[in-house]
Amino acid sequence: MIITQKGLPINNSKTSNKAISKQLNKYSKRFGLENINPHAIRRGYAKRLLDVGASIAIISKALVHSDLAVTTQYLNLDVEEVAKDLIEYSNMDQ
Repeated sequence: MIITQKGLPINNSKTSNKAISKQLNKYSKRFGLENINPHAIRRGYAKRLLDVGASIAIISKALVHSDLAVTTQYLNLDVEEVAKDLIEYSNMDQ
């Protein structure tokens, strides 16, 4: 799902998805960009959120994933690494 700046979902019909893909294709050709598609933009957005310190829970919510495990997999994160980071983070308060 792609959302607007106001947090509202863009119509998730095949017609809307096709229109978005068509516009991305048009602009990628115009500006000489490769591998630009809605999925790549969504993944890039998720990676950017992670890079600036957003929690997995916030990223999961932004991507409308049903489970944090889906988000972890989507971001190609190692579950054990995430668990280790959480333990380290929780020990910072002590």
